[in-house]
Amino acid sequence: MSKLSVACIGLGRMGSGIAGNIQKHGFPLTVYNRSTGKTAPFVSAGAVAARTPRGAAAAAEIVVTNLMDDASVLDTMSGGDGILAGMRPGAIHIGTTTISPNLSARLAAMHAAHGSHYIAGPVAGRPDAAAAGKLITFLAGKPEPLERSRPVISAYADRIIPMGEDPAAANSMKLVGNFMVASIVELIGQVYVFAEKRGVDPAIITGMFKQFMPATSEYVDRISTRNFKNAGFTLDAGLKDVTLILAAAAEVQTPLPYASIVRDKCLAAQARGMNQLDWSALTEISRLNAGQE
Repeated sequence: MSKLSVACIGLGRMGSGIAGNIQKHGFPLTVYNRSTGKTAPFVSAGAVAARTPRGAAAAAEIVVTNLMDDASVLDTMSGGDGILAGMRPGAIHIGTTTISPNLSARLAAMHAAHGSHYIAGPVAGRPDAAAAGKLITFLAGKPEPLERSRPVISAYADRIIPMGEDPAAANSMKLVGNFMVASIVELIGQVYVFAEKRGVDPAIITGMFKQFMPATSEYVDRISTRNFKNAGFTLDAGLKDVTLILAAAAEVQTPLPYASIVRDKCLAAQARGMNQLDWSALTEISRLNAGQE
């Protein structure tokens, strides 16, 4: 049985891992990225580089996008050189970007009017998980295209969480997950500041976190040692996601005080030039507020 042809659009730290695993699983691959240099490793391994998103979409039965935000997704989708202009009838677009639930619903409507299919498939995990094919994905869309695209999705995600047919539900779930992580990061930062100012050995706090919350290990190490370089997820990207969380909550009249705190600390960290550090650097604001340099 012949492999589905796939186009991957967006080859940043997450997108390159997704594309790499799709290629490793033997799917004929077309790639597109605004910075053309990022396509070179895939072309060397047998992929074809497209000159436009339209060209990439026209070459594929399944298009996988991993971009930055709502604006970049809409820009890549629209216009004469956009994805939609190149989509084949019945082709499938899997959107793995963290975007607003409203945009996700809008993309599904755009594809339906065009005669193609949209699957909301935002992913959870950091670049190392993307490279290892061990992402979590929240999937929503019509059953037939979901089933048809499952072999491609399984190439980069080892855990698939079905979210029904409403694409907005998948993106809402991703924001729920990000809100939980953001709140935990803020909590870890506050715990260290309080413990250190009371003279508690930080190593004891680190051991406690790793025993009771092992999934937070990377953040615990970064925050306890104040090492925010080589970001897995930048502060700029974190602020974008927290802004989406607050907007989605406002639509359903749900106050999220913790999200507001995290947003304000991200803004304060940006003002101190921490934009490209790991987003857990927002916890440095708790230290500064407590008089610790």
